[in-house]
Amino acid sequence: DQSNSWRVPDSHLRSGVLRVRRTAFQMTNSADPYFRLRPQAATGADEICRCEQGIPVLLQPHLSSNPLSCGRCNLEVPPERLGFDVGLADALASWRDFHDSFYCLWLDSGEFEDWAAAQLRDPSSPVNVRGLDLARRLSVYHRCYLSWFQDEGTPESMPATHCPRCSAALETRYSGERPQGGELRLCDSCLIAVQA
Repeated sequence: DQSNSWRVPDSHLRSGVLRVRRTAFQMTNSADPYFRLRPQAATGADEICRCEQGIPVLLQPHLSSNPLSCGRCNLEVPPERLGFDVGLADALASWRDFHDSFYCLWLDSGEFEDWAAAQLRDPSSPVNVRGLDLARRLSVYHRCYLSWFQDEGTPESMPATHCPRCSAALETRYSGERPQGGELRLCDSCLIAVQA
């Protein structure tokens, strides 16, 4: 049994290192390369995208395991539908956790709210640079855009009409086809999506 073939020093047992090492061991030996993107409970069939092929996906964290959503219906896109490799699955899961740490600070509305919102809005912040890189890497498999953070509780919360990165006019797609009759505004060169 491989899980018992390594010896853990007693000091690591007390410090919690065992938990980290065992998790790393399990992560590298999982039969499902997308396990870090799976929700804790199975996503209901009514929450899975059924749109035809060719609709772009959004890298859109929403405090769930899988940050991939359909650009039209906004429902979850199962990662196996895109067929990317385990390295990209791990990178997505790591970025999702990184992004969620900023997002949770913003949601908390405490002393870090303004700082977290600034990080989520800044095109050059590490969370967005990494997100845009992942959108580019995912686009090799299926067109993908990073869903841009919007603080809808602020007076200037009108959805953008120009790309927050390059300032080009955003192209409107799926007008009236998205939830609540909304639309998606896209920058094809930067791979940014603004939901309106």
